[in-house]
Parts: sequence; C-alpha cells; structure tokens
Amino acid sequence: MYRRTFALALAAGALAACAPQPFANPLSREMQANLRISRIDVVTTGAAFESSLAAGTASRLGSDLTGALRQEFADRLRPDGVVMSVEVARMNLAGSVRTAFGRDQSRLQGTVRLLGPGGGLLATYPVQVEAGAAAETRTGALARAAVTTADGLYRTLLRDFARATREQILGADLPGQRLLRRATAG
Repeated sequence: MYRRTFALALAAGALAACAPQPFANPLSREMQANLRISRIDVVTTGAAFESSLAAGTASRLGSDLTGALRQEFADRLRPDGVVMSVEVARMNLAGSVRTAFGRDQSRLQGTVRLLGPGGGLLATYPVQVEAGAAAETRTGALARAAVTTADGLYRTLLRDFARATREQILGADLPGQRLLRRATAG
C-alpha cells in the first residue's frame, strides 16, 4: 500500500513539474513577439551609489547602461516602437579584494518601464543583478583578487542587467539563439 501511494505521489509530482507555468509577464505573447523599441532612456538621478567605486561611475553609468541595453536589444530597435525607460535605484561596486574574500558584492538595481507611443505605461519590470563571488580558499581569493578588477565587475553588472531585462521582457533564449542574434545583428 505504501509503495502504491509513493508511486502515485511521484507520478503527480512529475506531472506537476511538466505542467506549463502561469504566464507572469505583463505583456501578452503577441506583444512580446512584435515588440519594437524606438528609444532607451536611462535615468540615474536619485540613484543610491553605495560605495566610492560606484560613485566614481555615476557620470558614465547612464550612457554605459544605455549602450549595453542597445546592444542586447539591437534586433528590436525600430523608429516606430515603444520607449524603454530605465530608472537606476542603487548601485554598489565592490573592489576585487573585498569581493574575493567575501566581504562585499557588486549590485545594480533598477526598474524598467515600457511606455507606449502616447506615453502610457505598458509594463514594469524590477531588475536586480549581482557580480562577483567569494573564493572558497585563501589562495583562490588571492588569485581572484589579482585578476579581477572593479572595472570588470562594472562591465559584468551592465551586461547582466541588460540580459536580465531582455529575459524578463521577452523570455529566455533558446540554446544558440543569442549567438545567432549577435552574428546576424551586423
């Protein structure tokens, strides 16, 4: 009797794992498929820069993040599209030594909004990414600190923020889809 109950519970769990998950994106699948972006605006005014390294990037963060988003959405940029408005809420940029020894981690947090042609809100997405992880050993931490730079962590935050934004808006890429998109983007 216990085997039968266990087998039924196992089968029910397997079926639940295969069932389609609820669609949580505010855009319909049709809107996702046809999404075109005319402009990307990044606002850093009012952002909390939580470290001196992060504050040092304040003047270039807006243009650098715009560039990363333009690269990630290059296949969706058209003059007749919607406006992507990004508001950066906070940024922490940790040094390589602090990151390697697990004392700090780099983070970028913001809100992405898609605005229709008339300025109406179509969708809102909170985005937060982290970069850098502590090494498992002291030797590993020393080696990682020697090869990791704060600028490298900064570029990783920008790239990961752009990717996370694309995944939230359009869904995850299929295997090889990102490479194909990059190769055909010109």
